[in-house]
Amino acid sequence: MKRTVWADEQVTALVNKSFIPVTIDVDDSESGAVRSRYSVGVTPSTIITDSNGNVLQHRVGGVGKADFLKMLGSSSGGVLTFEK
Repeated sequence: MKRTVWADEQVTALVNKSFIPVTIDVDDSESGAVRSRYSVGVTPSTIITDSNGNVLQHRVGGVGKADFLKMLGSSSGGVLTFEK
């Protein structure tokens, strides 16, 4: 996703306008609490949350640009991506 979706100008503009993007390295020992909170066991995983951290959408596996834009829809809040 880094090279295809996140590098896209349309995606970047939308995310920066309405979301707070966060990438979590699952190999980092300090990410355990976040992985546990969002039940992440597989990477990559993408989670869209509201401003309180409540999950609005959760997708396991790679996501293409079109699907990612659909996930974002009219939501606002945070985007968490879990990667190795």
